[in-house]
Amino acid sequence: VHKFGGSSLADASLYRTAAALVGDSTRTRVVVVSAMQGVTDSLIALLETARRGDAWQSAFDTLRERHATAAAALDTDGRFELQRALEREFDTLRRHLESIASNAPDAHLLAPGLPGFGEVLSSHLMHAALGGDATSWRRLDARDVLLVHAGEMGMAVDWNESRKRLADWRAKHGDGNVVITGFVARDAQGHATTLGRNGSDYSAAIFANLFDAEALTIWTDVDGVLSADPRLVPEAVCLPSMSYAEACELAYFGAKVLHPQTMAPVQERGIPLWIRNTKRPEAPGTLIAPDSGRDGAPVKGLSLVRDLAIVELVGNGMVGVP
Repeated sequence: VHKFGGSSLADASLYRTAAALVGDSTRTRVVVVSAMQGVTDSLIALLETARRGDAWQSAFDTLRERHATAAAALDTDGRFELQRALEREFDTLRRHLESIASNAPDAHLLAPGLPGFGEVLSSHLMHAALGGDATSWRRLDARDVLLVHAGEMGMAVDWNESRKRLADWRAKHGDGNVVITGFVARDAQGHATTLGRNGSDYSAAIFANLFDAEALTIWTDVDGVLSADPRLVPEAVCLPSMSYAEACELAYFGAKVLHPQTMAPVQERGIPLWIRNTKRPEAPGTLIAPDSGRDGAPVKGLSLVRDLAIVELVGNGMVGVP
């Protein structure tokens, strides 16, 4: 399984670069995509604008034009019918925005899934960049198989139902290579939703588990997991390897390269996870596996949580009170 973040998918040329990194293999490959860089923020802004009743059409047209430009570059002869596919998605997006702007009865059901349209659009672009159906690539909308519900730590997966739905989808579409939308899913009532901000990494780990993958590679814009924030610690280095437990510690305490929920689905099956740089594929990256490599470092990394305060309650009435 390969996952590409938004910074790796900013324009058509980067989609081609990402497609080349997936390579050619006799083994089944799965590619999970984020939205194009900045698109999720644009969609959230569109949603808020529509909720206020302000004019959202101009920003909508700008977003549509950006995707149309990328589609024209990736599908120069129209053989993938990419422009038509994107127009269908934008028609749906427009109808949702109109419902939200008019405060229609179903507006509150449409809003949670709207920020995930960027991944849906991105999956069409990546499918074309990889050669489409003609090269044995299929496109899977995660909303067709991934069922989630709200949990204490964010969205939790209904594994049994999701596994069943994926098996049904593969029985219908075959066991070939697949491009999948990250970030999006459906709730138990069938309404579209998302896995929360930066949830595409979580999506990739979920599908690595569902496909029983041999490995997961998350392609991003850094060489791997760094020992500290290089903006604060210039001598920070890229860690060659770390354990699941070490990665969880860093993620929960602020390391931006990993989503805190990403570890659990791969850890359950012992799937190795690589963090690698799209722009420097020659760099080995960081391997996250059940056991840490023996590099002799007593401390793997330092992380910082900003703007935190400790409140101390004191007084005679607090004696002996935990």
